[in-house]
Amino acid sequence: MQKIVELSKVNLNASRDEVVKHLLKENKPVLIFSPVNINIWAVYERSTYKNRNGSYLTREDFIYRKVARDKLKRSESFSAASLVPKVEYLRLGSDDLAVLIKIGIVNLKFITEFYLYTENFELELMSGDKYIERHEVPINAKDLGINFQSEFYNYNYNIKFCFTRKSFKFLARDNSIDNEFIPLKITIDSVCVFESDILSFIHQDIEQSDIPQASPYYVKNLIRNQSDLDQLSILGFSYYWGKTANPPKVKGLVERIMNQLGYAQKKAEAAAFFLNPNPEGLCGKDKTIADGCQFPYLTHCLEHFWSVQEINDKKITSKIKDFLVAEGFSSDNAKYAELFLRPSKFLRGSKKCIEYNE
Repeated sequence: MQKIVELSKVNLNASRDEVVKHLLKENKPVLIFSPVNINIWAVYERSTYKNRNGSYLTREDFIYRKVARDKLKRSESFSAASLVPKVEYLRLGSDDLAVLIKIGIVNLKFITEFYLYTENFELELMSGDKYIERHEVPINAKDLGINFQSEFYNYNYNIKFCFTRKSFKFLARDNSIDNEFIPLKITIDSVCVFESDILSFIHQDIEQSDIPQASPYYVKNLIRNQSDLDQLSILGFSYYWGKTANPPKVKGLVERIMNQLGYAQKKAEAAAFFLNPNPEGLCGKDKTIADGCQFPYLTHCLEHFWSVQEINDKKITSKIKDFLVAEGFSSDNAKYAELFLRPSKFLRGSKKCIEYNE
């Protein structure tokens, strides 16, 4: 399950306006809790006539279509709508977000998408098109006395989701839902986001000194400030062991690593493998080095290869990879492990300096 957070409760390294502007640009969801004091209605708006026979119309089809349309014009008008139950989050549209960024508040009149929980407790995004697929005829059609074969079924519909007071629960022919709509006042302090979408904006409160020696993510003073291990150790500790740790699936950690360290996906997946307390894949054989989380193998290699060797020894990288493969790791994880350990700048010869930026 993806973790959703209230933006106002996150320690950010940028303003909320900047974060929402970034999410709007990237077409990432910005949400609000579904208020308990309102009802949400799916309102059907007639679009076009359905042609069930393709672009070619026979004479009989043409007559049938004309009769149906004439009958619809003569029929009593009705408001096709249905009450939507169990909505968890409302997704704000781009126009509303633009207003929210500009003035910090918006009167939300309708939405086109919302989230609800499935039976597996996963969030599902519900759009108007998906709603029509599940409820082609409005739930209240029978209550309204609609002859749906002539008045509803032959037309395509668009849907927007609107709001009424909680006490309004039934729609009949003698009351129009249009007169019941109410706006929702939304402020930028009330919006929610998926945590994985704002990882680069979250201020890191954990430092190396906060990680205890008993943790598998501990990095000795001797080998700090030499490689990517410092940042990886903080990520692993905050994600799996920190006070606020509430990890979703490993995929969320991969996304966090990609966002914060700029790793490509395969490299981030390898990093997540070494940070996972229960990694899936080939692990090291020596349980005295690491049992469970394999991160101590990285600190072991940094201490026993880079820290005790001459910086211009060009064989160090191959020695590390060979060691890890011999210990049982896959060749890919051994390759990326060596990259995590490699200093940002190191000498391969007495004069030539190579800068590594992968």
